[in-house]
Amino acid sequence: MEMHRMGLEQLADEVGDGAVIGVGGAGLQRKPMAALAALVAAGRRDLKVVSFLGSVDVELLLAADSVAELHSAGVSLDGGGLAPLYRAARQDGSIRFHEWSEGTLLCALQATARGVPSLPTWMALNTDLPKINERLRVGADPFTGDPVVNVRGLAVDVALLHVPGVDLEGNVYVDGDLALDGALARAADRTIVCYEQVVEADPSRAALSRLWVDAVVPAPEGAWPTGCHARYGADLDAVVRWASGGKRGEVSLLTRESSPA
Repeated sequence: MEMHRMGLEQLADEVGDGAVIGVGGAGLQRKPMAALAALVAAGRRDLKVVSFLGSVDVELLLAADSVAELHSAGVSLDGGGLAPLYRAARQDGSIRFHEWSEGTLLCALQATARGVPSLPTWMALNTDLPKINERLRVGADPFTGDPVVNVRGLAVDVALLHVPGVDLEGNVYVDGDLALDGALARAADRTIVCYEQVVEADPSRAALSRLWVDAVVPAPEGAWPTGCHARYGADLDAVVRWASGGKRGEVSLLTRESSPA
């Protein structure tokens, strides 16, 4: 059965104001920038954003004043330097920020995917994270009495991913690091995947089964200015330009029109 396809405007219709969106990719790789630009163009506001390792994805949404809350293990522009709007938002408190480690954020998504309210882990023990993240609580393992960190599940309304390829049935193919995309897809109520091209079906090597995908969206070069290995690399010149001069309202510096596949 062929997967449901939609356009970027339809994608934006799937995300309402105040929604919790999970942004796929990590750092400067495979960020669903075309999808986020569609949300910006549609005027979405008060979004609660989950971005494992954020970069220009977070910057674009901040530039459009679309963010109310951010969950992340870190936001930077890698070799481009600091993320200017993220830094300003943290300093002036204009958004609510939930600080996670990489492992505890993964654990929070896994809890939701498994349908349990929380999961225990040893990660973040003897750190300040449980003091500053209300979704982390230190307790005792009921069997051994050893200390554990209980991580509350993090629900996601819509996961937005960008990948090199999908097949006609909606199986997802990724060359390289999948980051937290699999966990996001399993934790989300809906998963929408933007893709570079349609590829020949080979479910045995699919990075994500069509069972976790609700719709696919053709978006060639839709990860720009981040990269989509092995189709293209990150546009570091564009990232550096943003790092040196990015401001609120200047979303055009981080958007590029995508033509249908």
